[in-house]
Amino acid sequence: MKYQITSHSLAGGRATNQDRIAIVERDNAVLMVLADGLGGHEGGALAAEILVQTVQHALEAVRQPIITKPSAFLALAIMQAHKMIVARGAGMSPPISPRTTCVACLVQNGYAYWAHVGDSRLYHLRAGNVLVRTLDHTLTEQMHVGGLLSEEEMKKHPEKTRLLMAVGGPQAPSISLGEECLLHTGDTLLLCTDGAWEALPNDSLSRYIGYASLEEGVEEMLLAAEGRMKNKADNLSAIAFRWEDNVSAQLPLQSEAARETNHKTLIDDMHIKTAEKKLRPAKPDARAEGKKTLDESIDELEAFLSKFEKH
Repeated sequence: MKYQITSHSLAGGRATNQDRIAIVERDNAVLMVLADGLGGHEGGALAAEILVQTVQHALEAVRQPIITKPSAFLALAIMQAHKMIVARGAGMSPPISPRTTCVACLVQNGYAYWAHVGDSRLYHLRAGNVLVRTLDHTLTEQMHVGGLLSEEEMKKHPEKTRLLMAVGGPQAPSISLGEECLLHTGDTLLLCTDGAWEALPNDSLSRYIGYASLEEGVEEMLLAAEGRMKNKADNLSAIAFRWEDNVSAQLPLQSEAARETNHKTLIDDMHIKTAEKKLRPAKPDARAEGKKTLDESIDELEAFLSKFEKH
């Protein structure tokens, strides 16, 4: 695979940086994950760190060269992160409720797959135009989709920070999943926290991401966003990926449209134990004895859910 990839993060006007980012590269795949710990909830940095590490370790646990169900993989990894964040918070003295937003993207064999919770975003850009951006889990996004607010009005609305969904907290999140996306030569994927996208309009994001050097473009983009917001700047983080290979000749793995998955359909009371068992890393001796890998576990878990939901 031929591509450029870079990441950058700034504290902005805050005393600490609660954003976390990670990139995992393999021969035929790249995983990008970004999390924005919620500053209004104690342990935001902890939640973001657990989220990023959980998704990263999930990919590292997969031994096969291809993840055959990429959207299921991302959703299950985020669900597992939610459970770990809740457990870690409950085990502290006194107990806390850490929360974070997240966006994760897997590029595999020239196709991109993504999942997100909250208002951390993914933009898919081609020839300077935004083809797709994720829809925030916020009240203002709902109003925007309903035609009540423009994108610029969203940024000035008094309820702009009101999240409807986060990873961690008392309720398991609904996870928005993107469609399988065939990448064209020159396509760019931008993952960023609200500190970045709130400060800059789409044409500015496109201009910086259009730099020949992605590293230079992303750094200048975040510095420009920080400078525009001055001491009001939130933490600002971004990961950018540009596909520089030919259009893939590989057949798609998924044909379903963009959708959401949630606690009810994946990890309700009867599913939790199964999900834990499937996602728990196998011991070295167990692997040698032919135990199932994470990718095979996803197949089995989906089959289990399908049978259960018929009753």
